Amino acid sequence: MENIIDYILLHYVMAVTRLRFYGTGNGTYFIDLAQALSLHHRRLHRQKQIYTVYGGHAFDALPDGNQGHSSFKVNTAPMTWTAKAAVNRGFRIWKRMIADTLKNSDSATTGKYNDFKVRLNHGTSNYLLPKDSNNNDLPNAEWNYSTLTAEDPSSPDAYDLQIVGPHSGSAGSFTQVSLLQSWLDTRPEMNATTQPDMPADFNVDPLINLLSEGDIGQDRLNVIDEEGDRPPYDEDEVFGTAADASSLENNLQRVSFGATSLANPTGMLPGFQALCGLIQLNVDGQASAWEIILDVESKGEAF
Repeated sequence: MENIIDYILLHYVMAVTRLRFYGTGNGTYFIDLAQALSLHHRRLHRQKQIYTVYGGHAFDALPDGNQGHSSFKVNTAPMTWTAKAAVNRGFRIWKRMIADTLKNSDSATTGKYNDFKVRLNHGTSNYLLPKDSNNNDLPNAEWNYSTLTAEDPSSPDAYDLQIVGPHSGSAGSFTQVSLLQSWLDTRPEMNATTQPDMPADFNVDPLINLLSEGDIGQDRLNVIDEEGDRPPYDEDEVFGTAADASSLENNLQRVSFGATSLANPTGMLPGFQALCGLIQLNVDGQASAWEIILDVESKGEAF
């Protein structure tokens, strides 16, 4: 019976795709799982989903054929409700931009493979494509990240979108706009008064003081008034915007880590989830060449 259940789970619940990525040298690299799965399966995989990686492994090698000693740090956008809300807001604005533009045109239409695509952060290079066993990229073609363009013809501000970090550029000349920063900047500010809002004269109310024993009751009221009147998180920052852009690893969430050694040239990578399938891979070590293999759930989760 267990073998039958395992077979059903493997073939009907999980749709696992094994993707191989190859690189040379240390550095910071990026992976777009939606793009990689689209190339592998030869059909469009929408990016605005949560992609699950069940796990994987990393391998490195030195020029003389001996194994090296490397670390592989895997980072993603924070898997928080604020990050999801920010991406959803950007998606709605992108759809509205297209709808408002097309309603005034009789002939224009969107491309067949038009899709909402964002970047992870301000890093825009070193995107890895899945490779075959001999390090050839899988056949690939167009993969455009969504561009938003302002309506003002005198200042057509056009920019791509990223999930975390600060904006790149300035008003009128943005090159990339952070969805999380934009979301945070448009949130209503918290009320400056403390919460809960105690009346100013609560100290002299006869019913409040009815059970008071000297100053003890008054002290208790002061504690109740002061403790827990602010949220347990920073009201002006969220995970994904709090740090500056001095490092590509800032504002990201570490979700997996693997390492190799001379004694063990293959390191395991624990599973994780990636918002919009966007991954940052930081490789550091002695190897001149390395590869990682990821077991990816082909069916993304909507959010």
